[in-house]
Amino acid sequence: MKNDYIQTTERIFFKHEVSENLPCDTYSMHTHNAYELIYFISGDATHVIEDRKYKLKKGDLILIRPLRSHFIQIDAPAKYERYNILFDVEKHGVEGAELIPSDMEVINLHGNRVMEDIFQKCDLYRQHSSKDMFEKILVHLLSELFYNIALLPHPLSSNATSISPLISQALKYINENLCSIQTIEEIAEHLFVSESYLFRMFQRELHQTPKKYILEKRLFLAQKMLSDGEKPTAVCERCGFGDYATFYRNYRAFFGHSPSITGKHMP
Repeated sequence: MKNDYIQTTERIFFKHEVSENLPCDTYSMHTHNAYELIYFISGDATHVIEDRKYKLKKGDLILIRPLRSHFIQIDAPAKYERYNILFDVEKHGVEGAELIPSDMEVINLHGNRVMEDIFQKCDLYRQHSSKDMFEKILVHLLSELFYNIALLPHPLSSNATSISPLISQALKYINENLCSIQTIEEIAEHLFVSESYLFRMFQRELHQTPKKYILEKRLFLAQKMLSDGEKPTAVCERCGFGDYATFYRNYRAFFGHSPSITGKHMP
């Protein structure tokens, strides 16, 4: 299934998706430096964030922080509807995100008229505003959404189930040693399994390879460092690429421009 996310967000990305009888499939696991909100309205789907999975219900709001790998899996053919918004909290001036507990990833808003009205307003203003004006309005609506979430009781947060314990341990090790890992064999040895078995488990649980998972996270970390003003050569070393040629080649292939061009974003 095609990814509709964008890798970087100079502008706010907004989409209200409606698909009839969406077949069973899986969106690719991906990472980005943006904050992402998915408001789930209908369908039969599961959302995976790192090593946690959530069976989605009508009215679930998924909060995905920057640099957290995730994907949606369509479990059965059904009408599928959701809102999807990606934005940079600091760059776009969205307030209130810091008020949300870091362990709150999915909350159910079904029946909450204030929250539901916010997304209905998104449709209204998108239809009757210019792109620039809509983005300005959307910043205020997102801030309102976060402030209202902060007023909700914490138990409203949905409980996650864990994927494979082995993958949970692998992701923990990778994220704690992201920039120092030399080989996939190193991870396998830490977990006392073969490299081929680790590869199969990644593919089965995450629809991703260990190598791609690590590379993508390193690239987005590098992008964040570059946007903060660090020099490409220093970023290359800190992110564990080994040599600048490798870093440059991977960065350009992934983002479509060289690491020396900061602030440039994909359309």
